Amino acid sequence: MPPVNKLNFFSKHLAMWLSQADWHFVTLLSTAIECVDELPDDCDSLINELLLRYPEKPSEPALAGHLQSSYRLSSWFKRGQSAPKIMRFNLDSPTFIERDNREYPRIDTPGDLADWLKITPSQLEWFSNCWRFDSNTPRYLQHYQYQLMEKRDGRMRLIEKPKTTLKRLQRKIYQEILSTLETHPAVHGFRKDRNCISHASVHTGKKYLLMFDITDCFQSIHWPMVKVVFKRMGYPDAVSILLTALCTHSVRLKPAQLKLFDTAQRNRLRQRHLPQGAPTSPALTNAALHRLDIRLTGLAHHFGLDYSRYADDLAMSGNTHRDWRFLEPLIGGICLDEGVTLNYKKTRIKKSHQKQRVVGIVVNSKTNIDRNYFDTLKAILTNCTKYGLDSQNRYRHPHFRAHLLGRIQYVKSLNERRGAKLEKLYQAIN
Repeated sequence: MPPVNKLNFFSKHLAMWLSQADWHFVTLLSTAIECVDELPDDCDSLINELLLRYPEKPSEPALAGHLQSSYRLSSWFKRGQSAPKIMRFNLDSPTFIERDNREYPRIDTPGDLADWLKITPSQLEWFSNCWRFDSNTPRYLQHYQYQLMEKRDGRMRLIEKPKTTLKRLQRKIYQEILSTLETHPAVHGFRKDRNCISHASVHTGKKYLLMFDITDCFQSIHWPMVKVVFKRMGYPDAVSILLTALCTHSVRLKPAQLKLFDTAQRNRLRQRHLPQGAPTSPALTNAALHRLDIRLTGLAHHFGLDYSRYADDLAMSGNTHRDWRFLEPLIGGICLDEGVTLNYKKTRIKKSHQKQRVVGIVVNSKTNIDRNYFDTLKAILTNCTKYGLDSQNRYRHPHFRAHLLGRIQYVKSLNERRGAKLEKLYQAIN
């Protein structure tokens, strides 16, 4: 007989994770792979067993009861072999969120949530999309539109744009709930009073600059991490689940499109995550990573470094002479503990005699525009004066003139003299 306590603990927690996934084979299997260490090879058979027993998603207690009585799962805990373990995800909520001190709308039931959003309960159920959808679902029934973009490293980026009605609901959630959340002082992304320039300014004139990058940041913030944000704001479980469902998405692409992504990307896209394109995603990212910012700030201060984060871009800097390469595995371990992973290919350590850049901004002595960025924009504007705007609009930007003006203002905010040169070229465009 397997140890009862271990079996019950495992069954209960596996049921918790599986009940939060879409109820079909691929998603359930990928969820099990993600949350179970030393997963037995016949896990796919257990998933098939669950789907045969429950054609529709059961309640979490019913699922836990079936797992506890499953002969196949019990066989995993036989003595003499290594038993599977639930991986410990740090879901401790940040302590900065207190409902009593915030003016959040009071929403006690799913009916209250529907009334607050000015939709019917059936519409709330529809837009929360808590049941199975697959790649064959007609587009008019899907709540998101997809746009593929190629990253600099050759991998594909998927932009998930919510359709009009869902976007309106998400914007209301952001404006009346999420916009009131306090963020960590080290955070400079997605804040009204901060930007990429303030992020870079933290690290000007330092002898050492350390740059780290979070892999697929939005896609790594998945259901449990989002739900914990709403729970700690004081919302009941049923309301937190629906708010989380409205703000997360599980991608269903056809096989030909899935081939464009590597295995890790596909697994992240299949689980419910923050969609890159939803108005709620930036604020939820900052809230979900609040504990990460606390820990990395503490780590940086311990070694006499300054720390800041802009979206998925982590930066530390200081003047102490030391071989700082030992920090990478430490930071990587903290990130894993908080539910995200580092992109080790993008880790950079730059000394003061090298070009130090933070989110494309040169910070060696002061914040300044990168020369390559300036030269490229200058060439585009020069060609526009000679051959017209359309000749340079290679990506078919719908408002290309305004796009160019925005880039010029960005240069001017960092280097007024160079910005003035670009403005003269812009004014010469017919």
